[in-house]
Amino acid sequence: KNATFWDSIKWAFSGMIYAMKTEKNFKYYFGIGIFFFIVNTLCRVELAYYIPYFIAAGGVFSTELINTAIEHAANVITKDICVEIKLIKDIAAGAVLFSGIVYFIVEFFIMSFLSFQ
Repeated sequence: KNATFWDSIKWAFSGMIYAMKTEKNFKYYFGIGIFFFIVNTLCRVELAYYIPYFIAAGGVFSTELINTAIEHAANVITKDICVEIKLIKDIAAGAVLFSGIVYFIVEFFIMSFLSFQ
């Protein structure tokens, strides 16, 4: 509660590093994000197209981190099979999937705009 701003930043980075090390889907999305960033850079995408790219990529990373937090919190509550907790985890996973689909749609439009230049 009385932590400094820098402590909060440090803990946030620690959480992101943990997710990167332990969550395969986070690794996949991060790798895909790096891949498309490199492709966009090599294709000389206009700077304005990076705005929707970073918003969409940030959305995927954020929802994946939130999903990871929800899964861990649910596992603390119970390790037993619980219909409601399964539903909560499924909904959180659905949010990640939805943001991932939006991310790919944004990248598709960026690549489509390149073909019209």
